[in-house]
Amino acid sequence: MNKKLKIYSTLLIVALVIFSLTYFFHYSSYTSYSTDEEELEFVECPPEFMSTDTLPNNSGIVTHRHPYVGYSINIEPKNLPNQKVLITRSDGQIYRLNPQKINLEMPGLNKLGSFPMVFIVSAAVFSAIVAILILWMVGKLVWTIYKGQVFVTKVSKYMERAGILLCLLYLFDVVVLYCFTQYMIAHVNIPGYYIVFKNTCNSMFIITGLALMIISQIILMGKDLKDEQELTI
Repeated sequence: MNKKLKIYSTLLIVALVIFSLTYFFHYSSYTSYSTDEEELEFVECPPEFMSTDTLPNNSGIVTHRHPYVGYSINIEPKNLPNQKVLITRSDGQIYRLNPQKINLEMPGLNKLGSFPMVFIVSAAVFSAIVAILILWMVGKLVWTIYKGQVFVTKVSKYMERAGILLCLLYLFDVVVLYCFTQYMIAHVNIPGYYIVFKNTCNSMFIITGLALMIISQIILMGKDLKDEQELTI
């Protein structure tokens, strides 16, 4: 077993163990910087989001929906036993509605509304570039295999690079999500709730990437064995 194969296999095992543990044991990070006593309230939709105009001669009403920016964030209640909660009842059974993810909407592109967009746009651009590179690698890989060249260095190289790109994509998404969450924690307060960081990135990216990197080294070992057999013959 070559050195790279040992490293990639170890990384895959570590990743699988971590994802398995996080599936059963949930962990989320948050800060408790706010101690205010504000409460969430139900109000009519503010004019910053929506307004209405009456048509001439009172012939009708036109609704204008104004631009807004929305961000999905994870939340957790600050003091669930001592705060009001939403409940529903069905067939004699009581259910508690515990929101864990909300869409936070802000009118227009104000300072807070535009800056977090940098995280989202950068993630989208990076993901698009990586996706194009991966498709290019996969195309060359399929073409090489189609020509009947399976145990060759090119196949190993393409698979390894595609795997590395998938791992980088996952790690980049985690970093962007963490930075975005910390920014929202520092600038937004939701009475009764913490904004928390939860790793919701697709773990299949890094698992598939490591699997491709392992297979690339196995193919390389197969090529070496094939070359030794041809020399022996």
